[in-house]
Amino acid sequence: MADGSGTIEGQQQRVRSGRRGRRPLFVSALALVVVAAACGSTKKSNVSPSTPLEGTHWVLSGSTSLGVPVGDVAVSAQFENGTVGGTSGCNTYRASSTSNGSRLTIGPIASTQMACDPDRMAVERAYLDRLAMVAGFTISGSQLTLSDSSGKPVLEFNASSGASALMGAWSATSYFAVTAISSVVGGVNLTAEFAATTVTGSGGCNTFNGPYEVNGSSIKIGPLISTLKACATPELDQQEQHYLAALQLATTYKVTGSRLDLYRADGGYAVTFHRP
Repeated sequence: MADGSGTIEGQQQRVRSGRRGRRPLFVSALALVVVAAACGSTKKSNVSPSTPLEGTHWVLSGSTSLGVPVGDVAVSAQFENGTVGGTSGCNTYRASSTSNGSRLTIGPIASTQMACDPDRMAVERAYLDRLAMVAGFTISGSQLTLSDSSGKPVLEFNASSGASALMGAWSATSYFAVTAISSVVGGVNLTAEFAATTVTGSGGCNTFNGPYEVNGSSIKIGPLISTLKACATPELDQQEQHYLAALQLATTYKVTGSRLDLYRADGGYAVTFHRP
């Protein structure tokens, strides 16, 4: 034939031409798959899972009105293994806790019996009264709302975890010294300031710095290095050594209002701080 379509060469030309014609369809289909996958991935990443009720350290939100001035009084709650406990303003408390779906039952409530100033005692009474009324809960992101049997919110908490809760400067009030907890002595200030990945501070005589890592409520501090200036007394020198060692013993932590507690692996205190 004149166009050569009957020859082997002509047939090969038609095959090559056909392949070139179908290729854009293949590319377009692939592009659609990639775009669809990308859209699905973006949608999934926008979903923010709620903070779990149990195992989270909850701190009473400033938006909760107890009917009395709260000020800087620390109030907290932690649900774990069928119980809830924390600080109620003056004392620590503990109660049984049963959840079923969005229902939540708390009580009876037991607490220590230490006496505090009238303001703290007023906060504690109001908080424990509200806690006994709880019949349900909801969690939105990092906020926990406890409601009564009518569905009315009675208490609101914020989750306190992660490096953001640690950020800033702290002053130590006590620390673990080999076998016991010791108060700070000698008129010096033992400090720690947490930045994004490092901690710096003073041991009373020298300054120190080093890395730290957090994962949920877990923490690892150190190794720490410090300057080598001699302390004014052997007592201050020993205190500084114990304080730096205690920081590096910390395995977990809790931030409750203006208080930071670092705990050792056995659950005992390593260092207790307050915001200056």
